[in-house]
Amino acid sequence: MVLEANRRGLSYMDMAKRSVGPTGEKGMSKPWFQKLATGKVATAPSGPELEAVARGIGSPVRLVKEAAAQQWLEFESFELSGYDDDMRHIIVRAAAMDPRERRRLRVMLDAAEEADRTG
Repeated sequence: MVLEANRRGLSYMDMAKRSVGPTGEKGMSKPWFQKLATGKVATAPSGPELEAVARGIGSPVRLVKEAAAQQWLEFESFELSGYDDDMRHIIVRAAAMDPRERRRLRVMLDAAEEADRTG
């Protein structure tokens, strides 16, 4: 998720700045986000660290925690079970979008469905 956020244009420095909580909760450093994105964090982050990641990348903390559980514990959350990798990727990406981007995605999906229907 961190790498995806970076690919969408969010720098690791921006992630680090955004990761600090509104009431002073500890954030994470730029190098830590880089290590997380490249798979160089060997141990699972703690709950507060995952919350900082969620703030940093602008994703719901629940999705970040589910992704961490899958990565470090080989645990798949119930909400995403039954979906293949493509569907989980789409769900996670859509959840990380701001409302305007999600509306645009919805319109695109509806337009594609309509085009298929009308030939």
